[in-house]
Amino acid sequence: MLHTVKPATMGIYPILAQSSSLSTGASSALGIVMLIGFLFGTLCVIGGGFAIRRGDTDAGKLSIIGGLIIAGAPVIVKALFTAFGIGNSTVDVGSFQ
Repeated sequence: MLHTVKPATMGIYPILAQSSSLSTGASSALGIVMLIGFLFGTLCVIGGGFAIRRGDTDAGKLSIIGGLIIAGAPVIVKALFTAFGIGNSTVDVGSFQ
C-alpha cells in the first residue's frame, strides 16, 4: 500500500524551515530602522540647538527633547521589555552590513 501525504501538512514544513532566516531578516530590518531613527533624532537635537540660538527657546527645547526620545527609543523599548520580563525575545536588533 502506497503512503501519501495530505496536502494540508505539506505546507507547514517550508514555513518552519524559513523561521531562522525570517528572524534574521527581521533583526536586520530593526537594525536599519534603529539607524534611521538615531540619525533623525540627532538631526532634531541639532535643529533644536540652532532654534535656541535664534531665540526660539520653546521650539528648541521641544525639538531637543523629541530628538532625544527618537534617538533613544531602542534603549527605552529594551528597558521596558526587560522590566516586563520579556527581554529575551526571539527577534532582537542585529547587526547589518
